[in-house]
Amino acid sequence: MSVISAARIPSQTTKQPAEIDLTTLPEHIRQTVENALEAALRAPDNDVYFDHMTTAITASGIREPRNHELARCACTSCYCDVLYDADDPDAWTYTDGVREVPQCPGCADRHPGRDAE
Repeated sequence: MSVISAARIPSQTTKQPAEIDLTTLPEHIRQTVENALEAALRAPDNDVYFDHMTTAITASGIREPRNHELARCACTSCYCDVLYDADDPDAWTYTDGVREVPQCPGCADRHPGRDAE
């Protein structure tokens, strides 16, 4: 009698990016991510909020953020569309009049907002 054993599956070591430019994603994936981020903003409670964040994280392929929250760069200098870990210590948030403007780490290095000057 032959014995069948489970095959060993080698672990995949592909490193997920810490940030992603949304414009580089295929349209259907970008729409899924944008819809999830928009729904997270309107979430009635934390559980629903984090469910939508999980959808955005999974669909985008970004590395799991430390606190499971994503931020979207809203830099007014270059208008990039980068999604990144909301708690990234290299990111920056500045005040532009009455609103806070999040900047991804790249923008924070290249052209920090007015508060940084």
